[in-house]
Amino acid sequence: MSVLDQIINKAQATIPMERQVQGLHLFQKAKKMVFGGSQPVFIEERIPDVDEIALTEIDLSNPFLYGQGQWQSYFKRLRDEAPVHYRADSAFGPYWSVTRYDDIMTVDKDFERFSAEPQIVIGTPPEGLDIEMFIAMDPPRHDQQRGAVQGVVAPQNLEEMEALIRSRVQEVLDGLPVNEPFDWVDNVSIELTSRMLATLLDFPYEQRRDLVHWTDLAAGSAAATGGSNDMDEMYKGIADMAKSFSALWHDKAARLAAGEKPGYDLITLMQMSEDTKDLINRPMEFLGNLILLVVGGNDTTRNSMSGGVYALNQFPDEFDRLKADPGLVPKLVHEIIRWQTPLAYMRRIATQDTVLNGQFIRKGDKVVMWYASANRDERTFENPDDFVIDRPNARHHLSFGIGVHRCMGSRLAEMQLRILWEELLARFEDIEVVGEPEYLQSNFVRGYTKMMVTLTPIGEQSRRRPAVPKPARLGSREGWVMSTTESEVDLRVEARREVAEGIVELTLADPTGAPLPSWTAGAHIDLVLDSSLTRQYSLCGSAADESSWKVGVLLDPNSRGGSAYVHEKLAEGATVRVRGPRNHFALVSSPRYQFIAGGIGITPILAMIEAAEARGAEWSLLYGGRSRASMAFLDTLESNDRVTVWPQDEKGLLDLASVLGTPQPDTLVYCCGPGALLDAVEEGCASWPEGSLHLERFAAKEVVASEDALDSFEVECSRSGVTVTVPEGASIFDAVERAGVDVLGSCMEGICGTCEADVLEGTPDHRDSILSKSERERGDTIMLCVSRSLSKKLVLDV
Repeated sequence: MSVLDQIINKAQATIPMERQVQGLHLFQKAKKMVFGGSQPVFIEERIPDVDEIALTEIDLSNPFLYGQGQWQSYFKRLRDEAPVHYRADSAFGPYWSVTRYDDIMTVDKDFERFSAEPQIVIGTPPEGLDIEMFIAMDPPRHDQQRGAVQGVVAPQNLEEMEALIRSRVQEVLDGLPVNEPFDWVDNVSIELTSRMLATLLDFPYEQRRDLVHWTDLAAGSAAATGGSNDMDEMYKGIADMAKSFSALWHDKAARLAAGEKPGYDLITLMQMSEDTKDLINRPMEFLGNLILLVVGGNDTTRNSMSGGVYALNQFPDEFDRLKADPGLVPKLVHEIIRWQTPLAYMRRIATQDTVLNGQFIRKGDKVVMWYASANRDERTFENPDDFVIDRPNARHHLSFGIGVHRCMGSRLAEMQLRILWEELLARFEDIEVVGEPEYLQSNFVRGYTKMMVTLTPIGEQSRRRPAVPKPARLGSREGWVMSTTESEVDLRVEARREVAEGIVELTLADPTGAPLPSWTAGAHIDLVLDSSLTRQYSLCGSAADESSWKVGVLLDPNSRGGSAYVHEKLAEGATVRVRGPRNHFALVSSPRYQFIAGGIGITPILAMIEAAEARGAEWSLLYGGRSRASMAFLDTLESNDRVTVWPQDEKGLLDLASVLGTPQPDTLVYCCGPGALLDAVEEGCASWPEGSLHLERFAAKEVVASEDALDSFEVECSRSGVTVTVPEGASIFDAVERAGVDVLGSCMEGICGTCEADVLEGTPDHRDSILSKSERERGDTIMLCVSRSLSKKLVLDV
């Protein structure tokens, strides 16, 4: 260290922190008088529709994009046309926008190619306030400073905080006005987050609102994020913040020196860590990390609290589902955070010349990861703009980032939101948004400044719409529960006919005549036959028919109860609980298809034929069965010259060589049927190009355990912060569920795909009947219900 650096460091450690900020302010004012202002000024103008401008003119850094409701269309166009997009000039300089989920995952995990230093916002904070914080550091410094405060959100500490958080939520909610409008942002979102921040910092409780004010100032400069903060107010606020935090540090240090038992707040944890115990002697770094922790604890939770209310008003059917089944709250929390995405992006700097999704990025270029776009990426989330409280992969959102910089307070934020909604549902029949929210001017924080609502207590009728029957809980025979991607509904058997020996076709419809959710070829539904008996059946009707669903069910002589129940009890007029639709056998776009069906495997193929014809694709079908009498739907298929009917008692085994012997260009093979047929088709397609074959099994494929398979192994759940040992005889699914990790499952046989999870580290031992050979070789996903591990540890994205 140079002599000058030593003098500077000594001066910084000696001069009070707030005086340093005040000095910087005076310097900036003098500099402005001589050289003019350097802060940009943003004046709101109409943002044109995205199809009105050239691709190169798209500028996602416009701080009014969210308030004007244009952000979704702008992101979508870039995802579709330029997922790694260069903006040559903006108020924040040139930058690359990364908008697809997979590309953002690549950047966020690779801190060696894409550095978080020196800032994580798109612009540059005012001179002197571009202070260091560990989120804008790379390992190892990042890990050292983060590790010093990570303990505040350790599982044990979260458990201890839960009762306190709940009591404060109850206190706030019990004091709210009912049946009259009030500002939800101020009275609930800001109030609750300020109380939590005061707890985490052991900050004077009566001054808690100062914390929110200071963080709004720190995150809102025009040069950094396109905000509208007054510079004099900003410097004054940061100086006040520095003074208060410095006093808090010295007070705690004195109490520790006097023998007082250390607390479990952020500042005490810093004082107890070897890496940060002298952080007060690096005052601007100390201030930066406190700003980071308070901003992180404020913006994510605060705006998700408001965003969740707004979302459920936009999707009232989902609100009805939630009120009917409060047990959905944990899943709701993930969807709120995905749908809202409180922080729109993080910035990185390329540390070397590199290529990302075909685009050459030079060393030193800004690369902006737009989390708000990733969380609406159609390639990852089905119907991403919809709000679906039990979305199966909602927890895969990127609102908290991924990799070494993943938000350390994610579980605390989730817990706060969970408690809030548990307490809201216990008190209020309705939370009605009575005016369009007002939005924060920022390209970084997707925030609300005002949102007027009216509360209706439980026991009173909401004034905004007529009373409707509440959706029913699972197993009830009254009402129904619907979402855009998956529904639970009591349907009536409108028609039943025998379509082959031992096969019945059921036509299912809503008893009220309401339309059913849309579905695509290859989808299946679950029939919930009783509390312990659920079976999956492919939809075989027309996807264009919104009034009914059709399934074909074979009476299996070895039935474990499912098909026998359908054949014996589901007569015309009967009611059955249905869950779905869900699609793990989707029809990928192709110029030509070769369909192969065996027996009841014809059911998903029927809808695929309809879809292929609608797309103008060529297709042919090879359809086999034991006999003509056992083959369903021959009345609609046999007259088509593109269908080859192959009864085994007349022709022997299917002639697969005639259709698979020579790989066909631009052709995808789709096959469904008995396991022996699928195995033979897999073998017949061995020489076809990778990705040509798509299979769906009705029964699990027998998998011989690898010689390298381990009897027991560890599984780390990266998103949940839980590590478990999976012993011999237990599934990963069971082990992580027992540990409290929220996972979804259905068949428990490795054939439905519901429990699929991403593998971040380790080598899976695949034992499912879903993944293709190439997917298995990539090793980046696993079915938790049946698969195991070839490595001593698996790290999963759950």
